[in-house]
Amino acid sequence: MILVPAAVPGTAPAFRRLIDPELLPSAHGGLIVETLPPGVRIEQHPSRVAESVTVVLSGRIRSAGRILGPGEGLYHPPGSAGGLTALPGAPAAILTARPRPGTGSPLRTPTPLPTARPETPRPYAVPLAPPPGGGAAEGAAVPGSAGTGVHWLASAETVGARRITVAASTFASGGSHDLHRHAAADEFFLLVSGGGRHLTATGGPHLSRGDLVYLPAGEWHGFQTDRAGPATALHGYLGAPSLERAGYQLRPALPGAA
Repeated sequence: MILVPAAVPGTAPAFRRLIDPELLPSAHGGLIVETLPPGVRIEQHPSRVAESVTVVLSGRIRSAGRILGPGEGLYHPPGSAGGLTALPGAPAAILTARPRPGTGSPLRTPTPLPTARPETPRPYAVPLAPPPGGGAAEGAAVPGSAGTGVHWLASAETVGARRITVAASTFASGGSHDLHRHAAADEFFLLVSGGGRHLTATGGPHLSRGDLVYLPAGEWHGFQTDRAGPATALHGYLGAPSLERAGYQLRPALPGAA
């Protein structure tokens, strides 16, 4: 487990590599967070072989012909390129996740990009709807969880992703997700609002808004929301385009456990 406290910079401009595959060769991908002052435009560098997902954490941006707010984002197919502009108002914070090319098991073989006069595909917006108001646990249920809901946002099913999944989760007050692990993908978990305890086989730290946990494939983990109120999180799998491909195993109950 890698814990990154206060992962989202509160001042702009800021650029932070939360997980850098060059420094952590075992990682299945990388995570970058940026905070942009209003009016600033940046270009997102294309990769001919790797896809990525960018999610707005705060503020608003304009990109791919759309205005995107918190919880919305872009899926970038391999070979895509594009820029984004922070709109007037508060600074815009964005998180970009990019899996390593060649990790995981793609659903299909990517079509080779042309070598003569290549045309760069435009990234297209992925409707990453923010969690419902009021902290209600809505969305798809996951085995081993209580008072939670998951919204699958960028995946093989929603955007044709090959090696990445991004989702938003809602946790009711006291909601929980039991210890589980994913054999074929790393997971990142960014607490967007509320608080709770990151669960491990031996305990785990308390998480506050803006804290991020990065979990290597095969590591037991879970989450227990504080009783004081609901929580929301952004999480995803690097190396797999769905929960099924990432693998999902609940930890068996220990002998004698209540």
